[in-house]
Amino acid sequence: MRLLVEVTVNSIRSGVILALSNLFPNMDVYGEEIKQGFEAPCFFVKLLTMGQDQELNRRYRRSHAFDIHFFPKSVDSNEEAHGTAEQLYDKLRLVNIDGAMYRGAGMNHEVVDGVLHFFVDFNFHVFAEKPPGIKMQTLNQEGRLKNGYKG
Repeated sequence: MRLLVEVTVNSIRSGVILALSNLFPNMDVYGEEIKQGFEAPCFFVKLLTMGQDQELNRRYRRSHAFDIHFFPKSVDSNEEAHGTAEQLYDKLRLVNIDGAMYRGAGMNHEVVDGVLHFFVDFNFHVFAEKPPGIKMQTLNQEGRLKNGYKG
């Protein structure tokens, strides 16, 4: 089975990273791992889970769940973390990925040990390629005239 997909797991992840970079141009956004000695404030984008379920015939639903970590400059207060979460709720509602708009869903956040964990899902449909069918090779056709035809 081959899927007709223009968007990939990596393009979704890269789109989220690019959206954060555009929203917060003065902050570093990491996508794989954070190096030792990183400078706060910064973001770390972690793809938690990715799944696919068949819905109908060739139609599948894909889901990508992200945990976006935000490391504020000061961990003495959660004010900066909650303020950043407010911006993420607004700015991640629609994200441009490879020229198409994807809707962020299931958004929620929590602050653990001074670090914001912002959870967002991107769900969309993909279609499997139509399998090649057997094409008709020949056609035999017969014709008959009804009784009583006068020509």
